Amino acid sequence: MSETVEQLLTRVCDMIAARFDADRLAAARRRHADMMAGRESDYIPMVFLKPVAETAGLPHFNWAEQFYDPAKSLYVQLKEAILPLAAADADNVPWVRADTGVVNCMSVFGAEFAVPEHSKPVVTAFPSKQALAEFAPPADISTLGTMPIVKEHMEYHLEVLRRHDLEKLVNVTHCDQQGPFDIAAQSRGHDVFTDLYDDPDFLHDLMGKCTEIYLAVTKFCKAISGGSPDGYNVYGRWIETGGARMCGDSDILISAEKHREFVQPYEQRAFEAIGGGWFHYCGGVKGYNRAEGLHLHEAYAEIEGLRGLNWTTAGDWIAELRKLKDWGIVHVGTFDRQEGEDLEDYMRRFLSVYDSRKGAIFEPILRPGEHEKAMTTWHKLQDELFS
Repeated sequence: MSETVEQLLTRVCDMIAARFDADRLAAARRRHADMMAGRESDYIPMVFLKPVAETAGLPHFNWAEQFYDPAKSLYVQLKEAILPLAAADADNVPWVRADTGVVNCMSVFGAEFAVPEHSKPVVTAFPSKQALAEFAPPADISTLGTMPIVKEHMEYHLEVLRRHDLEKLVNVTHCDQQGPFDIAAQSRGHDVFTDLYDDPDFLHDLMGKCTEIYLAVTKFCKAISGGSPDGYNVYGRWIETGGARMCGDSDILISAEKHREFVQPYEQRAFEAIGGGWFHYCGGVKGYNRAEGLHLHEAYAEIEGLRGLNWTTAGDWIAELRKLKDWGIVHVGTFDRQEGEDLEDYMRRFLSVYDSRKGAIFEPILRPGEHEKAMTTWHKLQDELFS
């Protein structure tokens, strides 16, 4: 590699600056904020990336290199995510983070982890049940687990973005904190699922501690990145008040009954403490009738402060989207596209769920050659349907 990482960063930052449109960014933030506040906007926002050919020859760094070097991590995020966001004519709100994987909150508990080259860090050893029972969340978490690395990355990202006059365009948001039950599952391992039945008092105590750690890590990151009087960039979604994303990749493995008993109260507590936010979970394999997580949507909708829900698969997408709309939950994410489906027909089918310009932040599935016309088509259909 002939260029240093700093030189690569400068080159990518210059590409981003040349493509950013301040008016487009302001409109995107306003539309996102409208959705999350339950207001009608001028348009339901749509977000997507546009490939940038100039980066084809630029180098990449593996996950271990990124974890131990914030310059390499920032460079990869800017090259592979932020530049394609800046290049797209869409309602994108660009962001970067301390991209240290999902082990952050668990590492505060003492979970051991490894940093392989081929993936983000993974937990390799869980704390004992006794250690978790005796653990008392400290007032200061800054020296625990990955927190020193998170701090190093976030401060570096902020400094580089300021140096290149990008700090108002690209926000630095919190690391991945997961959610209370994910933290419990990755601190306890598979035993967390028998704890639901064999030791409910222990699990409730652990869930309370996981909620405290989730909030502590969130506040730790926010103290580094600073706030904004206009709102917060929460993983590419602009919210006027509150400002955190929560994940429930383990939630989907339990019943709605157990979720309401052991998980929902703690997610509620966390969202109340931070003033609201949105939720993500992964699950389901297209084509295999495994739409995991859908059985929890109504329980999620009962959580006050949860503004939006991001999910990945459904048997009947239209029916599920209509449920979320009726419950007042913003759909933050994609929508399955049928084979051979025309772009306009695809967008029209998605918009058939809604009766006004609110309720979603849409991430379309686009095909080559569609990026240039996507926004024009999107706005034209909304003008036709909602005027």
